[in-house]
Amino acid sequence: MKLPRTYEVVAPLATFEVLRGLRRTDRRKIEDFLFRLSRQPSLSGDFEAPADDGRVHQVKVVGDWLVSYWPDHAVREIRLSEIEHIE
Repeated sequence: MKLPRTYEVVAPLATFEVLRGLRRTDRRKIEDFLFRLSRQPSLSGDFEAPADDGRVHQVKVVGDWLVSYWPDHAVREIRLSEIEHIE
């Protein structure tokens, strides 16, 4: 059985730096979510937020963090736009 091809997660370097600087437990939760998202790219967030580029981004609450993204189906990528701490 052939599994469907996964999407790549793409993000600005600053976003990966935030992820890299998180506590291990928080980072693991977000990595698990991104892994799931790469296999289910149409997965909706908990809410949507408009971005400056006019695109609507999905926002998922993962622990104490907001993960913003949008799927680019044309190139099979998940565009990760921001990881932000909930205060």
